[in-house]
Amino acid sequence: MSSTDCADTHGAVIASRDIAHKALVMGLHWDPPREGSGDPSTDLDALCTLYDAQNQVLEVIHPGHTRGAGGSVIHTGDSKTGASTWDDERIFVFLQGLPAQVAWLAFVVASTSGRPFDAVRGAICHLSDHDDDSELLRVDLTALIGKRSHTVAIVRRGPAGWHLGEVEPPDGTPQCALSGENDT
Repeated sequence: MSSTDCADTHGAVIASRDIAHKALVMGLHWDPPREGSGDPSTDLDALCTLYDAQNQVLEVIHPGHTRGAGGSVIHTGDSKTGASTWDDERIFVFLQGLPAQVAWLAFVVASTSGRPFDAVRGAICHLSDHDDDSELLRVDLTALIGKRSHTVAIVRRGPAGWHLGEVEPPDGTPQCALSGENDT
């Protein structure tokens, strides 16, 4: 297992490595508004989009569609309050169980209530190994000024399995993500 460092959009260094994991967990957490603050409640959603080799969407797993890819992607369900003490929503992806036509997948967070992430108390997400809970990356969503959706990580199937690397989002800011073996 090789290791490199990758800076996220907020300057934090995240340890990244080749994926030898069998299953990943994307966790999403946010805090409800302070009591009496008058702030509206916020609903954030965790999503996982599965793509084929031609970049066509195969399936989107989200709070309204909680199981996909033959049961190898599972969403824990919708939290509309952010009242959990740990993750409010989780998506489990069992990589070895993904159908062969799944070439890559994207983990995404969206504000379904329309509030930008920087206005949501305690909004964070992480991608972790399912077996040992080691964190592969963490994103402080509150630092994403004015954004209402964010691609947290991209996982690509490579010749030797699933791998971790860098991806550049459309704005050109490097972010850590899981990517294919040929990506640099």
